[in-house]
Amino acid sequence: MTKSLLQRWRLLAGEGVDTLGEALIRAWNEPQRVYHGQSHLTWLLDEADRRATLIRDAVLVGYAIWFHDAVYEPGRSDNESSSAEWARTSLAHPSGIGDRVAHVIEMTKDHAAGEADGDEALFLDMDIAILGAPWEVYCAYASGIRAEYPHILDPAFAAGRGAFLAKQLEHVRTFRTDTFESELGETARANMRWELQEMRKGRMVKH
Repeated sequence: MTKSLLQRWRLLAGEGVDTLGEALIRAWNEPQRVYHGQSHLTWLLDEADRRATLIRDAVLVGYAIWFHDAVYEPGRSDNESSSAEWARTSLAHPSGIGDRVAHVIEMTKDHAAGEADGDEALFLDMDIAILGAPWEVYCAYASGIRAEYPHILDPAFAAGRGAFLAKQLEHVRTFRTDTFESELGETARANMRWELQEMRKGRMVKH
């Protein structure tokens, strides 16, 4: 997977920046990652390809995908800000691309907060599109999230994860864009309701 990811990095960043690409690929392969690993990165890159006709600034979306979980330690509150700072310093350019990428990465701390449209909204929706995946895929995602917290006992994990799910279900819609909401919104809410009910019954999702 490393070789194919490096090729995809070169398509975005061009030649001569392999060192940065290789550092990102290593970061995405760190042992604490289960869901938030290279498979998530690859899925998002594929999703960007699938949604190419909707994306106006493929460079912005591409870098946002590569950097958005570049720093990831389960349970840390500064993952998003640290990932954003890596993007900001690595993509310093008069065009301001580093600041734009950093801004949308910081928004992933709470996908429903703040204003975003266009490519930013598309990226934010792509990042949580797994919520509206078919049930078996959603189960694998939920199980992967649980596996990233092996040191947390089930009741404590259920309290934290349950609070996240309950907050998501308070919103009238799950996704910012009409495209993702119409395609995945209903399924996403059904998936989250099911997982929340399972945890309230004392059952963890295992795939």
